[in-house]
Amino acid sequence: MTDKVNKLLADVDPAEERAISRFLLEEAQILDDWEWAAWLDFWHEDCLYWAPTQLERLQREIADRISTFGTSAYFEENKTQLKQRVDRLLTHMAWGEAPPSRARHLITNIRVTKAEGDGVYTVKSNFLDYRSNGQRSQDHITGERTDTILRAPDSEWGYLIKERRILFDMSTILTKNLSLFY
Repeated sequence: MTDKVNKLLADVDPAEERAISRFLLEEAQILDDWEWAAWLDFWHEDCLYWAPTQLERLQREIADRISTFGTSAYFEENKTQLKQRVDRLLTHMAWGEAPPSRARHLITNIRVTKAEGDGVYTVKSNFLDYRSNGQRSQDHITGERTDTILRAPDSEWGYLIKERRILFDMSTILTKNLSLFY
């Protein structure tokens, strides 16, 4: 076998990989069900939820297309800020969600690798979020998420998300708002 195949087979215990995949799928279901307060339980107290912007670049400048941390971003939030967004959605007064959207969060191509530290994993996944609002408004938002997930036996789900970087596939997001979570 090649070194790459050996790495794929030896990196993460298959049961752990299934559990982490299931954790992310449960998170997606909770988002679909608008259980915002329960969704916060998936997050570490010292978390980062970050979606950098992308710029259109020539092929020779492709390495510079994604904004760096602390510069331009759609989101750059900690748990307190996520809770503020959730609290606003729960008031049923958020203009972007009146009437409430119907949403599906599809998570696929989940790739789990061990990160530095015991019980720390880097998890990449692709997403397709479908949202309809009213009778004619529909959005399809795609991208890749890179999560740092910690094993947390005392938490409800056994894991916590420490960091999420959301990289949208489009440089200009043609949706009325970004009020939902990815």
